[in-house]
Amino acid sequence: MRKSILSLIFSVLLTSMGFTTSSNALSVPEGLGIGFSVGTAGYYAEGEEKTDNQKTGEDMAKDGGAFQHDVGSVFIEYTTGPITFGIDYNIEDVTTPSNTNVQWTSDTDFTALTNTVKATFENHTTAYIMMPVWGGLYAKVGGIYVDINTQEALGTGGNYGNTDTTGFTVGLGFAHEVQNGFSVRGEVLGARYDDVSVTNSANTTTSVHITEMMGASARLSVVKTF
Repeated sequence: MRKSILSLIFSVLLTSMGFTTSSNALSVPEGLGIGFSVGTAGYYAEGEEKTDNQKTGEDMAKDGGAFQHDVGSVFIEYTTGPITFGIDYNIEDVTTPSNTNVQWTSDTDFTALTNTVKATFENHTTAYIMMPVWGGLYAKVGGIYVDINTQEALGTGGNYGNTDTTGFTVGLGFAHEVQNGFSVRGEVLGARYDDVSVTNSANTTTSVHITEMMGASARLSVVKTF
């Protein structure tokens, strides 16, 4: 999926760069915009491992945590009237810190079994709409899709499958046109993601539930609008 999305976006980028708007050449559709963004983001989520056969003295893994990650993306958009429609794709995966918990073998055998889990968010894609507010100020809303690739080393055995989730984003930005259709933007965005659950392949009574997934980002963009 990643290769397909990147191929589509970069094909449009390269094709657009090769066209001009002069009367002697092929023209790019008026209102088409292409660009890239760089910035930083903070994320938060709560995770809980649930099991139907909890052992005496076993610490059920439940915790919340936050982390920071730099982000970069490419986007393509189209402006018609005052409204801009676009698609933004993160070119870098976002990987969470590792989370570790220890469980016991049984009620009588207190052999420690260490479980380490982390996740990577891949193919983070946002379909968005931008609307002018005042001057260069604009509002932005969008829907998000992202794949979640779990990476675990479970002393208790088994593994958790990969999944995906959706969400939404809202924020404000400011755009300043430089020249010849080039603009720079600065924006701050908040995001909220739907809860997800995955089940252990070796023990279907054990599952992990991730809730309260949210993020906030600040980024700068350069865009060329034809």
